[in-house]
Amino acid sequence: MAKKQTKELIRKPDFLLKFIETAYVFIRNNLRNFIIGIVIFFVAVLSVYGYTVYSHKQEEKAQATLFQGIRSFEEYSQTGKQESLASAVNVFQTLVKEKRGKAYQIARLYLATIYAMQGKPEEAKTLYQDIIKSSPDTILKTLAEQAVQNLEKK
Repeated sequence: MAKKQTKELIRKPDFLLKFIETAYVFIRNNLRNFIIGIVIFFVAVLSVYGYTVYSHKQEEKAQATLFQGIRSFEEYSQTGKQESLASAVNVFQTLVKEKRGKAYQIARLYLATIYAMQGKPEEAKTLYQDIIKSSPDTILKTLAEQAVQNLEKK
């Protein structure tokens, strides 16, 4: 009985070998299409990777620019130099025009704060309300809401 089962198992084709043989025949018959498919796949993967690297570099640049603006704003807060405030405004306006990443929302918040300090409450309120509507960050929304309430008290 055991010999009979063994002979039957030997006669049956191996599933893995049959699959490999079928795949080999398919690839051999469709070699051109298979190569084109592989090339398209690798181009797509490299494109996604390249975009990810590019996006990360852009975010790093925006963060560095934001840091310069914050440093200028803090310098103005400590020394009262108008050129520091003007530099901060220019930096924040540049970031707001670019509309990229997290730095964009933070720059709008700083810019609105500067407008409020300069006696431009309507411009500040508009920026704060835009932050409340469009920012995905709850902390920024909370800060903007508090700033709007402070502006309305004045």
